[in-house]
Formats: sequence, structure tokens, C-alpha cells
Amino acid sequence: MTSKEKQAKIRLVMKEFKSGKLKSSSGGKVTSPRQALAIALSEAGMSRKPKEDMSDEYYMAFMKELGGPEEEENDDTMDESTGEKRCKAYLATVRKNKGKKP
Repeated sequence: MTSKEKQAKIRLVMKEFKSGKLKSSSGGKVTSPRQALAIALSEAGMSRKPKEDMSDEYYMAFMKELGGPEEEENDDTMDESTGEKRCKAYLATVRKNKGKKP
């Protein structure tokens, strides 16, 4: 589906919402503009879902890349194991706060 087709689909679904004809999957009338937008994006294939398959190794590599130049400057204070500990602690807090609203 091209981007123009996706835009047309979103336009069509939002038009249905404004006219009061848009229904949710359970069959009830959609009254929230946010829900209508979510339905429109989903039908157009543009909804953004978090990727569950990203591994800890990816995040470890990312964190090492972010801290790369800083580690070179402060070789005395931070070794590789300290960086890994910080990264693992960060990952633990991300997992702990995963379903919570900011």
C-alpha cells in the first residue's frame, strides 16, 4: 500500500468518525477522537507497535556506543564491567516501568 493509499484510508476512516458511523471491533460507536485515529492508523497499516524481539545484546551494544568516548576519557574511573552493570541496571528499570504511563 502506497503512502497516498494509506492517507486516503485514514481520511476515509476519520470521515466515518465525524459522521458517527465508525464502530469499534466490539460493535460499539466510537466517540473518542484518539480511538478513531488509532483505528484509522491500524487499518492503514501505520500503527506503531513496540518491538518485543529486540534483545538485551542490542541494548548493551547501544549503551556501549553511547558511552564510548566518555569511557576513553575516564579510563581510570570506569572499566568495562562497570559499564555493563550500569547498562543492566538501566534495562532492569526499563522492564520494570514498561506498562506504566510517564
